[in-house]
Formats: sequence, C-alpha cells, structure tokens
Amino acid sequence: MDLGGSSRTPGSGSAMDLDDLIRISDAATDHFRLETLPQYLVPEEVDDFAAWRRGERIRITPENNSWVSELRDLTAAGEHWWRVRILDYPLSEYSAFELFGYQDLDAVGQETFVANRAWHAELSDLHEDFWIYDSTAVRMVYDEEGHFRHPEQRDDLQRYLELRDRALRHAIPLTDYLRKYEPDLIADPL
Repeated sequence: MDLGGSSRTPGSGSAMDLDDLIRISDAATDHFRLETLPQYLVPEEVDDFAAWRRGERIRITPENNSWVSELRDLTAAGEHWWRVRILDYPLSEYSAFELFGYQDLDAVGQETFVANRAWHAELSDLHEDFWIYDSTAVRMVYDEEGHFRHPEQRDDLQRYLELRDRALRHAIPLTDYLRKYEPDLIADPL
C-alpha cells in the first residue's frame, strides 16, 4: 500500500522540493495540517521517539526547541497554525508519542484537534496527508512505513478544503480528547 500514491488522488499536482514548501509556508498566515498515518519516521524525531520508547517523557519548549520558539513567535504575531490528527486503534506507540508532544505545541499557540477514524464512516477513507497554506494545497507523500518522500502542490484546492472540513466535523480539541480517551498521555504542567 502506498500511503501517498498518486493513483489514489484525483486532480493533478506539481512536483516541489522542500525549498518550495518552505517558501509557501513562509508566505502564509494560515497553516492547516491533516495527519492520517500511524507513524511518521522523520529524522528530527529519532532521538525523542527513542527516549519515549524507553519511558522518558521529554517536553519541548521554546527554551529547548527552536521550532517551538518560532511557532510561539508566529502565533503571537497572528498566524494561525492548526491540525487534525486522525487516529486508528489500537493506538500506535508513535501516535501516543505525538499526542503527548502536541500538548507543548498547543501551549505556544497551535490548535490541535483529534478524531478516531472509527467514530464515523466519513473518516474511513481519509488516508492522505496535506497542508493548506492560505489558498495553496500541498500533499505530503510518504512511503508505506511513514518516511517522507516529497511534497506535491495540488491544483484542486476545493477538494482539500472539503477534506479538511470533513475531518474537523468529526474531531474534538486535543485537551478534550486526552481527558476523555487517553488520560495517561496528559502531560504534567511545565
């Protein structure tokens, strides 16, 4: 199964590299992300995820993480950063790690919403990861294991807005989700 393969995606897109993605993100004031995979194997998280697997709960703050510092500054300046994380159960170890870490991102201004794919049939076919930057849709293509392959700018923005809205209809805020469904993942206050 190709988790981001073009055979599953109607419409067309343009090849991009990471520099293109950064230019689009830097120019935007509204940044929406839909995440649907059970894990993301990205080099930036290798050490923290390994620590998580050993039982360590590392908190990311503006003082120890440059991205969290930048996110704090961007949201304080009025940019909107928000995401929906669609989960499958049983919850993967990586998804638990992610839910724990999102709390630190939300503490500096991101908004995270979470949905269990089993909650509603409308979520069953959402398996495509993407960003919407203002009015630009960018599909994030991953391999079967969750390694990032490349971004792809899409020309079918309306389709991605509809997918975003569908995911949001069935998601609840991260704090509510954790309190109700995963209380063991609630982080202690910093």
